[in-house]
Parts: sequence; structure tokens; C-alpha cells
Amino acid sequence: MYRTIDLMPLGVLRAKGKSKVWQTSLSIPYLGGDFQLVIHGDVNGPSASQRTALTLLIEPSETLRDEIATKVVEFIHVCNIVPVEFKVDVVTVWSLLTPELIEVHTSHEYAYGEGELGTNAISIGYLTPWTNEQLIQVPFLNRKIGVIYSE
Repeated sequence: MYRTIDLMPLGVLRAKGKSKVWQTSLSIPYLGGDFQLVIHGDVNGPSASQRTALTLLIEPSETLRDEIATKVVEFIHVCNIVPVEFKVDVVTVWSLLTPELIEVHTSHEYAYGEGELGTNAISIGYLTPWTNEQLIQVPFLNRKIGVIYSE
């Protein structure tokens, strides 16, 4: 049995049984398109701070988009994970990233770091054409980008 809540601007969120994990699909065009959204909230839904963090992420920001592109390109080049047939730079990177998952954590911590106390970490995951097994994760922390990682 699923429970649902309707939260603007996120839409209808679903949780199974008494789960604290809420899910939906979310379109963020300036970040590439449609994502599966997973929020680790409580039995009543996402917390106020999680909703605030998501609202900040949903608001279109060319500055944030450019910063993500720059940091993802740097990460890809440092890791040396791109096959030679792909040219990856800040212009081409968006055509190579497939939106997959946005995960909203219960605290300011994420897999490879942490943001300010009292904030919620959000991981934005993208697939690439050279792997379907790992996501490039872009942490969003209080309207700032953290350390890019892959998992």
C-alpha cells in the first residue's frame, strides 16, 4: 500500500507502507531534464528544510548550471574515464549527461563530504554514455556545489 502527498512544486510524492522514503519524478530542464527523486524524510513527508533545499535547486540558475558543467568536466578529466571518441568540455558535457537520480539526504552530510549544519545535502546523479553502472554525483549543499564524485 502506498501513501501519497501533494507538495508544490514537487508534485505527488509516494511512500510505501510506513516508509520514510518518498519518491516521484521531477523535471529540472536547466539541469538536463527528468530525474527520479528520492527524499529520505519522515513518515509524514519531507522536512521543511528538505523542501527549501529542493526549491532552491529547482529555481533555474545559469550560474549553477555553468558551475556544475565546469566541475563535472574537471572531475571527468582528472579521473581519466572518458573514451577517446568523446570530446568533453563545458560546451559538450550536457549532451553527454543523462539525468538519473536526485537524492535528498536527512542531514548536511553526503557520501564524500558535508555542507553547513542545518542544511540538507542533495546528490544529483547523472549517467554517461561510457558507463551504465556508476553515476557521476554532483552534491548540492545550500545553493553551492560540493566535491564531485562517482558511485
